[in-house]
Amino acid sequence: MTSATSTELDVLGALLAFDFIGFAQKSAALDPTEPRYGQAVGVAFGIAARRRFPQGATAAEIGDYVAEVLGSLDAGAEDFDPAFLEGLVAAGLDEGAAPGGEHPDPETTIQARLVLTLRLVRELGLDADGQRELLAETADRLAA
Repeated sequence: MTSATSTELDVLGALLAFDFIGFAQKSAALDPTEPRYGQAVGVAFGIAARRRFPQGATAAEIGDYVAEVLGSLDAGAEDFDPAFLEGLVAAGLDEGAAPGGEHPDPETTIQARLVLTLRLVRELGLDADGQRELLAETADRLAA
């Protein structure tokens, strides 16, 4: 596992623990030019999405979910294209698929996955142990 990937796991762990200062500090260490940038966050997001939608989801269900997520954001919803978020969710549910549609820059993709992952983890009711389990599963999948 590269240091970028382990740093991403640290960033994700801070976010899930609502340690927003730690999240901001750790995020600054991420290098978007690193070839594996976003990989750990993408894997964790996919795991959380498949737990939230264990039977999968139709395009309409994904669209409704994305609309609900964007509607719940206090600020920043305008930063995300709903079609792109729908593509991320669909790809997360289809393990290993690349998101369809317009591909924004890697930083926007990782930001979108972080927002969605935080929402999914909250919906799943993962406590500290559940969060650690999610991060451990992410690390295991990355090492495989």
